Amino acid sequence: MSYRVHQYHSKPSTEEKILTSIGRGLWWVISLPYRLIFDKKTKGQKSYEQVEPASRNYVRNKWMEIEQLLALGKPSNNARAVLEADKLLDHILKGLRTPGLTMGDRLKASHNKFSPEAYDAAWKAHKIRNELVHNSTFELMDFSAKSAISNFEKAIDELTK
Repeated sequence: MSYRVHQYHSKPSTEEKILTSIGRGLWWVISLPYRLIFDKKTKGQKSYEQVEPASRNYVRNKWMEIEQLLALGKPSNNARAVLEADKLLDHILKGLRTPGLTMGDRLKASHNKFSPEAYDAAWKAHKIRNELVHNSTFELMDFSAKSAISNFEKAIDELTK
């Protein structure tokens, strides 16, 4: 006696795929007016001041911490200052609900929130941070740490004004 085992987790047939695609397309068309009406109010108009005052205080306090680390002048403190500045910029981008899984993804998605100069500055600073974290032979010099912090400051200033 043989039994046929029904596969419950089989791949969908071509017909099922077509019907699913048609259903998704119809849903997209039907929901389009609602998305245009309700997304238009918040899209691109949210400034950092609208996030919350506690976050602005956090940014101010964190930046003072970063400047203190940089003022100490030790290589380990310079590296920590760069890492903290990168985390601070990431915190701000997350507060602005910038999409992306990583800081790099969020920077790419936020190019319209910066002037071209500040966007380039943010990328240069983030690349220094990546070298610091991912390259064990990278030696962070004082001038490059100060340059990275200055670049982070440009980017953060644009987002918080």
